[in-house]
Amino acid sequence: MKSVFVTVGSTSFDKLIEVTNNPSFYAALSWLGYTDLVVQFGRGTIVPLPPSQASVDEVVNRLVGNTANGCQTGGLQMLRLRAFRYKDSLDGEISSSSLVISHGGAATCLQALTPFGSRRLVVVVNDSLSGNHQEELAFTLARGGHAVVTSPGRLLSLLWNGMMHDQSLYFNKDFSSDVKRFLGPSVSPEEAGFVGFHRGRPERLLSYLNRRLGI
Repeated sequence: MKSVFVTVGSTSFDKLIEVTNNPSFYAALSWLGYTDLVVQFGRGTIVPLPPSQASVDEVVNRLVGNTANGCQTGGLQMLRLRAFRYKDSLDGEISSSSLVISHGGAATCLQALTPFGSRRLVVVVNDSLSGNHQEELAFTLARGGHAVVTSPGRLLSLLWNGMMHDQSLYFNKDFSSDVKRFLGPSVSPEEAGFVGFHRGRPERLLSYLNRRLGI
């Protein structure tokens, strides 16, 4: 699977969707080895739209020779985009993806992390909200090495530079320093340093998380 699924849940997260429209986002995912991008954008006012091939090529060419990420052009192909606002179930999108970029909803995180070894999870916290209860879950997963946490303003740097973009303590020290192994689809999450997550009885865990987060 070489698909990336971006989801914001039932609300809106325009700052995240705005990043997904950036040519650098497309270039980074293509360079990492992905071929498809699926975006669920909820009630947002910004609609997912693909940038031009020329703008993506310009980003890649500008980064050639950058020793920080070792980028090479290699004839990158444009990501195939599919976007929608809502669906009754996101099971199909999650199960067919190798990387989930999520707003941090508990149900989405649990789906993305199970069964272990199927995909990576990047949680993008909405730093414009005060008292964002989803941050508690996101940072708990990150501290356990199950997921990576970032913000809309730092997502592109994460995709291009991996662990080098941030020395946050919310990185597992065992994550691969090679960004393609860290976030790309070429090796399993376990090989990249992610820690297995076993959900046990999901209904009990969801109930616990909802109580902790005040949902």
